Amino acid sequence: MTAPRGSTLRRRRLGHELRRLREEANRTHTDISKVLDCTQGRISKIEAGFLAIRPMEVKVVLDYLDVPQYEREPLIMLAKEAREQGLWTKHSNVMTSRFITYANLEAEATRICTYEAEVVPGLMQTEAYANAVNLATRPRDDIDAERYTEVRLARQERVLSGELDLWVVLNESAIRRVVGGEQVMREQLQHLLELAHQPSVTLQVLPFSAGQHPAMSGPFVITRFADRRRDPDVIYLENQTGGLYMEEPAEIERYNVTFDRLIADALDVGRSAKLIGRVIDELSGETIPY
Repeated sequence: MTAPRGSTLRRRRLGHELRRLREEANRTHTDISKVLDCTQGRISKIEAGFLAIRPMEVKVVLDYLDVPQYEREPLIMLAKEAREQGLWTKHSNVMTSRFITYANLEAEATRICTYEAEVVPGLMQTEAYANAVNLATRPRDDIDAERYTEVRLARQERVLSGELDLWVVLNESAIRRVVGGEQVMREQLQHLLELAHQPSVTLQVLPFSAGQHPAMSGPFVITRFADRRRDPDVIYLENQTGGLYMEEPAEIERYNVTFDRLIADALDVGRSAKLIGRVIDELSGETIPY
């Protein structure tokens, strides 16, 4: 078994393996919860990769399921490694627990495919734009908006280094909505054009002229990993209070098909850059090279 890189991905893979073994043994969550003397809810979260499980508990489950010895050691090792702290876990003061899970998965991903309807995605935001978005969407006094922005900018390092492939489809409204004032928006759009020149970044704009489209229900992120057989895609939908993960095969297939249709409906890379350039011109009243 090839070990995944980060603790969050290890926890997710371990959960999937434990679920597979439980189902092959025709056992239920209730059966496993009785063996571990815990709630069925905890078993569900372990199998979904949201909670870690102690190596000794893994051994107890494997004994109960009568798993062959050659399968045990890799799983027990995964359990040990999965208890390590994820890269972004220390930022719980500015990130929700569900978004920390997403950020840790993002840190272990090889490609991110995302559709955004209202805003430029966090992985492409300038500091000033990010501050404006955070102040508007996170008005609570107990959230340090500037610190939140620092974390968001730090997540961009893998994009800037080319380590993470990023494919973004932006609704035209995201490039036309003036966030933070005209100067901030001009700088943000210019930053998009600069990022679009990177080999690891693909940026397309879905124009208003495209009319109805398959993602009218809202934005989404598809997170992909190096070994898609062992580590299937994760679909992430962010909302006001946290986020929703989708990992069932039918859900993953639907969002991948939706993204493919968005790619087909959107302007190609060259025409997308020209449209962004025109919006910059409209904001500045002068011609800027792009």
